[in-house]
Amino acid sequence: MIENSDAYPVSAVRAKLLEKMGDSAGDYPLQIELRFPRILAKIAELWGTAALDSYLDVLMLPDREDRQGFPPDVAMEVFRLISVHNALGLTPVKPGLGWAGVDDALLEKKAFVKGRGD
Repeated sequence: MIENSDAYPVSAVRAKLLEKMGDSAGDYPLQIELRFPRILAKIAELWGTAALDSYLDVLMLPDREDRQGFPPDVAMEVFRLISVHNALGLTPVKPGLGWAGVDDALLEKKAFVKGRGD
């Protein structure tokens, strides 16, 4: 599926995102630009905010069953953008979420107790 790019000023969006990406401009999502200009516009708008991480997560993990998913080359660009955005340190790490919030000593204690059959 290719969206109608007439509704989005792609060259202006490209310039905005490239400027925001700075040294990471080599990872610019060309396939997203060509096929999904609406998504490109949203990425450009949100670049450098925590909201972009949430948006990219939603793109890759849709909550609706009627979604077909992206073609592999577009999915790879989304994954690359997730990686680039995280590497720039633009989004603060939220302690206590996922594995980052697990205390190693507590985890080891539970594993030890479970291993004894308790």
